[in-house]
Amino acid sequence: MDSRNHSLLPVGVRFRPTDPQLLRYLNFKIHGLPYFKGAVLDGDLYGEMEPWEIWLRFGGIAGEHLYFFTKLKRSTNNSGRLSAHINRKVGLANGTWSGENSGSPIFATKTDKQIIGYCKCFRYENIQLPQHHGEWFMHEYSLHQDSIHQVVDSDYVLCRLSKHGRLKRKLPKNLELQQHSKKRITAPRSTIGQDIMSNMTIDQDFNL
Repeated sequence: MDSRNHSLLPVGVRFRPTDPQLLRYLNFKIHGLPYFKGAVLDGDLYGEMEPWEIWLRFGGIAGEHLYFFTKLKRSTNNSGRLSAHINRKVGLANGTWSGENSGSPIFATKTDKQIIGYCKCFRYENIQLPQHHGEWFMHEYSLHQDSIHQVVDSDYVLCRLSKHGRLKRKLPKNLELQQHSKKRITAPRSTIGQDIMSNMTIDQDFNL
């Protein structure tokens, strides 16, 4: 993960894409098409770096998000072949991205109910590090299969990383009991129709 690959947005401009627009970025990425590279970075959110290390290295700001193209990592079965299961471990401290197994559908527009992709919500889980447990959230965007044609690399997803310390749960005293009674975690859902940028659109200003 290259720490020099920081956001190249103009000073004072915030990147506020809608869900369908994020899928357009992902579509350009996996099909090898040109796109504005100043806002969505290349990084490994399923690698050896912890979420807070990624946040610091790429200049994360409280209340904002960081966006990454990252590759899914599939587990291997007993015969050594790749399986359909995705390995969502992160870092070297036994942490994992825990959350949804199925994503919420994203439609082309508010009136066009064609499904163009999905968004899954995850939260960082690691009871061995209570100062970070439940503090980091990730929304993972993937394209609908019908939108993938002769791709360069179909394992890419687009991830939105954010920090929400105020939503962190209080850990129970008996950590062993929690390990055996772990419940499904839900994160704030992404919304369609967010403000993109003040008086600007991605299409117009970044020539997508």
